[in-house]
Amino acid sequence: MRRTAIAIVLIAAFSGQASAQVPEATPAPAKQNANPCSDEVSAALQKLRKSSWFRMDTQMITENGPTTMQIDYVLPDRMHQTVTQKLTNQTSELILIGNNAWSKQNGSWRPVPQQVAAQLREQMDDTVVKQQTDVGSYSCKGRAQIDGRDVLSYKLDSESEKGSSAPQNQAFRMFFVDAMTGLPASNALLAPGHEDKPIFKTSYSFPIDMKIEPPKDVSSDPPAEPAKPAPAEGK
Repeated sequence: MRRTAIAIVLIAAFSGQASAQVPEATPAPAKQNANPCSDEVSAALQKLRKSSWFRMDTQMITENGPTTMQIDYVLPDRMHQTVTQKLTNQTSELILIGNNAWSKQNGSWRPVPQQVAAQLREQMDDTVVKQQTDVGSYSCKGRAQIDGRDVLSYKLDSESEKGSSAPQNQAFRMFFVDAMTGLPASNALLAPGHEDKPIFKTSYSFPIDMKIEPPKDVSSDPPAEPAKPAPAEGK
């Protein structure tokens, strides 16, 4: 069975196909071609993974129009995802707890097939929980204000930007770190000249009252496939 599109969402929301690096237990020799800006992004993502819980609120433009997605995480193995298509106000939900998952469509919660639930658990573990090694090459863009917060901004450098024929209208990814806490603040895909209207934007928060529990009133109907989220970058 093909894995659901949640893997795309998880990867993209972690900063341009990026994950955090494993911290060195002892001082290591200086790396050749070290990139301190990428190291700062990596450190922010590493700090995020050490949080017990966090929320990602995403706004994106898809083939179905404007779409919002909220994903709550309680680590190591709980997730609650809500996707809403704004034009139709149609909402789908997915809850993952350990090796069990439930999907809500048309107002009814139903269990997800065990094989799909195991895939979702594996994807969350690989993409959200585990430390990984490559965040890509970032350049530092200085301090900025995002949603009323003082942040440090970073731009993900694409391979084409390093050549002489880089397209001038190519969308680019920005990553923002809270200047006070060192935690991720936002992550956005922007089009040149339209930076005020992101193609994709995720904001990170840490609600103190976050809980993820199994849904009540689960239908006794056969297990359901989880609703397919909209592609994370509107592709």
